[in-house]
Amino acid sequence: MGMSSAASLEGLPDRSITDYGDSDLRRTGVRSASGELGMQARVTAFGAHMVIEAWGTGGEIERRALRPGLPTIDIIFVQEGSFEYLHGTSWLSSAGPLMIAPSGLPHRVRFIGAWRFIVVRIPREALLPYVPMLADQVMIFADLTVSERSMQAFLEQAVAGKELASEDESRTVDRLVLDMAGTLIRGRQSGPQQTGTPNAVLRERALKDIADHRADTGLTPQNVAEHVGVSLRRLQALFAEANSSVAGEIRRERGRVARSMLQDARFDDLDVAQVADQAGFGSTASMRRALGDLYGLGPKELRTRR
Repeated sequence: MGMSSAASLEGLPDRSITDYGDSDLRRTGVRSASGELGMQARVTAFGAHMVIEAWGTGGEIERRALRPGLPTIDIIFVQEGSFEYLHGTSWLSSAGPLMIAPSGLPHRVRFIGAWRFIVVRIPREALLPYVPMLADQVMIFADLTVSERSMQAFLEQAVAGKELASEDESRTVDRLVLDMAGTLIRGRQSGPQQTGTPNAVLRERALKDIADHRADTGLTPQNVAEHVGVSLRRLQALFAEANSSVAGEIRRERGRVARSMLQDARFDDLDVAQVADQAGFGSTASMRRALGDLYGLGPKELRTRR
């Protein structure tokens, strides 16, 4: 069975724009401590993921998901406002511009004045090639990296026109957002070595080298270590800190590229062997095994279940 899109999991078409008013939001499990919610939302679906614009005035709201445990992840950019959230029995303040959380978690929030968020909701399964293990907790960050600011700007522009995207546009946005989201979560979920530290910078250099050279079927972890100027042992230790491995990231990157090619109609003139070669796999058999492990689908299924 193929991966369900974030929109279909919530009963929406995969390519759609849906506006939510007060009564609509109440039906999704949102409640206000003062009666009126004072908030609105617009959901734009682009294939596998969807972008949620939400805004409102100050006040306390509680969201008890009608379908807890949704198999999706939310990346939330705070465009305006600050808030407090209930953690156990204590209210904690936050003005952080970025949150990552499993969708559907019950939560209680007090907004301080006017607020506006933009959220991208992505199936967890789509992110596994980037991050083997996804944290089941709310993470809040005090600042944004350059790439995260770029992702926020891209999301804002993607929904700025308010018109429904074409199928080709939707596929393009879907692929770009997935790549940006996967990179963001991989960087933020890398454990104590956070983005900007020497170890994290070195790990990102290695990941960039893997992306640059993944088409070389002879690429090995030793090659990557030599390219970034460290010993193989040290590089392996850095990836182990992030619950990954150099060989695993090479395979994941090749699988990601193969999947993108198989799901893009522009590459339909390539046979499976050519896709495997361009993605960097030494054989169609190794590509089939990787796609099966990463996505649970083979080349034919990925092409027919776009």
